[in-house]
Amino acid sequence: MAPAAVRVAAVIPARMASSRFPGKPLLSIQGLPMVEHIRRRVLLCKRFSDVVVATCDREIQEVVERFDGRCVMTSPAHPAATDRVAEAARQLDCTHVVNVQGDEILVLASDLERMVRAIEAEPAVPAWNAVTMIEQASELSDPSIVKCAVSASGQVLCCFRDWSSLAPKLGPGYEPLRSIVGILGYTRAFLEQYTVLPRTPLEVAEGIDQSRILEHDILLRAVEFSRGYPAINEPREVAVVNRYLEDDPLQQAVLSEILRP
Repeated sequence: MAPAAVRVAAVIPARMASSRFPGKPLLSIQGLPMVEHIRRRVLLCKRFSDVVVATCDREIQEVVERFDGRCVMTSPAHPAATDRVAEAARQLDCTHVVNVQGDEILVLASDLERMVRAIEAEPAVPAWNAVTMIEQASELSDPSIVKCAVSASGQVLCCFRDWSSLAPKLGPGYEPLRSIVGILGYTRAFLEQYTVLPRTPLEVAEGIDQSRILEHDILLRAVEFSRGYPAINEPREVAVVNRYLEDDPLQQAVLSEILRP
């Protein structure tokens, strides 16, 4: 059983000025803005003390509040989503924070439960990251999918976008590689530390928040999720996500639940 002192809040960072897909938080998917899809899915996990959207854009705030959600307004100057999450966390009563990136539109409540359980099991670990098995070699070269190597003890060792050169050299499952999911956990204390850590060469070169953690020799624990679902990072991925929502029985059930009046 988790210590009574552990309180885990969920923060969904979202901004209109995405470099690869501007305006995507308000993209209409099955009649609902993407950011609201994600907020409602997070609410299906009953383990969070609070669920907020962190944004610097009034358009996003207005949409979230129209659906009776809560927004925390943040600075537009943050270099990474984790910095935005850290600012929002200062306004929350919690010991830990789960960052659910604003493009993880197919996230499952049962997987968020796995993240909360991992935090409760080792509350002193500074940071966690959701990972999934790599199912196809094409994932290794897809720049929208961040990949990582995971140690035998479940520690994330490094992250890159293109590891296609390893595809013919690794066996089934591409062990020890995993796909990174845009869902991370942190202690509140570590989030404060993250914002003052200098940005690192691989973080800047690859645009991967986790590299700032790893390059400063900070433990990042891998949390295995049930399976990998696509996020929406680029316009080409919208059709892929819609196919899952229309054809995958589990995703159909979740969609029906979050669209219920």
